[in-house]
Amino acid sequence: MKDSNIARVVIALVALCTALACGGTDDTNPSGGDSPDAGGRPPDSEGGARDGSALVDSSAPPDGPSPADAGLMDPSADGPFTIAEKDATAAVAATGDNVAIHVAYPTASGQFPVVIVAHGFLLPPAQYTGYVKRLATFGYVALTVDFPNSFSNDNPKQAKDLLGGIDWSKADAVVGPKVDVTKVGMSGHSLGGKLALLAASMDTRVKASFVLDPVDSGPNGCSPPTCVVVRNLLPTLSIPTGFLGETTDTACAPTADNFSTFYAQAKAPSLKVTALGASHMSFLDNVATCGLPCSLCQAATAPNAQVNGMARSLMVAFYERHLRGNVAYETYLTGTESMVRYVATGQATIVSK
Repeated sequence: MKDSNIARVVIALVALCTALACGGTDDTNPSGGDSPDAGGRPPDSEGGARDGSALVDSSAPPDGPSPADAGLMDPSADGPFTIAEKDATAAVAATGDNVAIHVAYPTASGQFPVVIVAHGFLLPPAQYTGYVKRLATFGYVALTVDFPNSFSNDNPKQAKDLLGGIDWSKADAVVGPKVDVTKVGMSGHSLGGKLALLAASMDTRVKASFVLDPVDSGPNGCSPPTCVVVRNLLPTLSIPTGFLGETTDTACAPTADNFSTFYAQAKAPSLKVTALGASHMSFLDNVATCGLPCSLCQAATAPNAQVNGMARSLMVAFYERHLRGNVAYETYLTGTESMVRYVATGQATIVSK
């Protein structure tokens, strides 16, 4: 067994023992930048075993290859593709809106999956550029869509604007030849996370959805038909879903409408990661430049870079697993790598179904 593998197994076993109350644990969140990510094996599909707070991959031999040995690219760092970026405006026929687009894409030839990243309520799409760039380096056409939002949000209309981003990507002269619209992922944060799931329920091109701290209410409550309670749609949404959120900030993500309520309604396969010490705004690229919206939410105790880094990594791993079908990336979602990187270090708890 390689020394690196021995160390990896020892750390994972210590984490498992801690979760089973074999001894004490230090729940302090480490500070630091772009943290590594997670992956694993859903218990109902390929034999994982639950330890109470995280899923442990019990099917892999303890002396098996590390992710690097298996040829996986670590999603906590940029991938192998050189990328370019472009700003554009999409005219969405379904809504009559003209929405601003920012896209990052591989410069290499070929066709690549598409991922839409939707911004939060009154938050600028530029706060999510780190996500689209990271995805692009792994071979995705990734874009933000600046859908209109106000205190009188129209959720179905906003979701159609997001779907208009898919149509734009295929029609654009530069990006279009690179787009595979049979493999589309929908992501978003806060209101954008809710809308990403709503858009997924409206369009069969969407094959997976990974969202960041979605909130299932509106600024003035939730009055149909313009405000949709999206968690009620999830029992009939038959695509893989992932939810990364927090429970610290009940001011901006009320418990009755937070990410856990979405996960509770979602069909398997589904993943729930709770970022410990995060606030609702911890998933932005840079909270320090957020301004007034961030000042309305509760403060985080975990560093912004740590939570944002984990979120980028998990998003890439999720789509590598569920859009590209690379099962090995589950090690970064619920398996050994997630135990070592997130659970053992007190950064997160992880469950799946």
